Amino acid sequence: MKHALLIGLLGLLLPQPAAQAEDTGDSGRAQWALDCEAAARYSRSTRGIAVLVVLHGTIVCEDYAAGIDPGQSWELASGAKSFTSVIAAAAVQDGLISLDERVADTITEWQDDPRRSQITVRHLLAQTSGLASGNDDVRIPGYRAAIRTRARHEPGAAFIYSARHFQAFGEFMRRKLEAAGLDATPAHYLTRRVLAPAGIELGSWGAIDGMPVMSEAVEISPRNWARFGALVLGEGVSGGVSLVDRDALAASFEPGRVNPVYGLSWWLPDHERASLLQRRPTGSQLDTIEAGEGLPALRVAAGAGRQRLYLIPELDVLVVRMTRGVTADPATREARWSDTEFLTRLLTPLPASE
Repeated sequence: MKHALLIGLLGLLLPQPAAQAEDTGDSGRAQWALDCEAAARYSRSTRGIAVLVVLHGTIVCEDYAAGIDPGQSWELASGAKSFTSVIAAAAVQDGLISLDERVADTITEWQDDPRRSQITVRHLLAQTSGLASGNDDVRIPGYRAAIRTRARHEPGAAFIYSARHFQAFGEFMRRKLEAAGLDATPAHYLTRRVLAPAGIELGSWGAIDGMPVMSEAVEISPRNWARFGALVLGEGVSGGVSLVDRDALAASFEPGRVNPVYGLSWWLPDHERASLLQRRPTGSQLDTIEAGEGLPALRVAAGAGRQRLYLIPELDVLVVRMTRGVTADPATREARWSDTEFLTRLLTPLPASE
């Protein structure tokens, strides 16, 4: 069912800003057709409930399934991991942390461990800390359990998709905030420092042992997730005020050495980078975007249930795609879904102008 606010934009041209794109011809300017209706139709056919597209800071497409309230919040699952890089960037701006400091200087229990003593903040957010993924009985540990996790690899040697990196980061931030006499939890800190000033509201944030889960358990509405995406796409600036350290935020989008399609809590699918194995690490929620697809470079927050926030910097476009989530609608897991199919329906490259 087509929502009244949906704007069909077939044929809208999106000239690329300063950076050059591939296959642009002599003009050096990439042009794309943005077909919001086709993308929304595909999303609905795969149990999607919302598609929202923002171009140059303005909502140009908004589509909801029948009966869905635009203000209703839905669980992001692992899409919430992207909040941690923003927490870190705000803490860098406040002088609380640096990305390359050793976590063991704060989590002192790690100081006598030859591997864990070398883990940095960057390692945790890149999921290359070496911490073991744990067992199926405790998929998401509390903070105290997370810091007791043994290190299976040397820091920086392996990509392990796991909630434990982010829960350990939560305890690291909790201790930093406590030492500074600031917020009680990392979630409080993010809300005070970034979300509230940027006008972003969360529906809820789940907790374990009284502490907010850093890897998931956040509920948010499509519009508010789009506001978060706009803040990140805008380098952390809201209302002319820089809410985070720009360099620290930019580090989130530097391809990792071990897994080049992952940065710091964000997926970086690019058809030029990485092998198939690196594109599909165990437990990841992001479908492969195969070589030769020709899509612009992406920054993606991806969660179970096919929750997606796509940032496309070279077009100044962001896209939210949401479902009811696996918890609310287990059939969503079985629905046929392809990130590539969705994006190629939305974006079609046009011949370069002469």
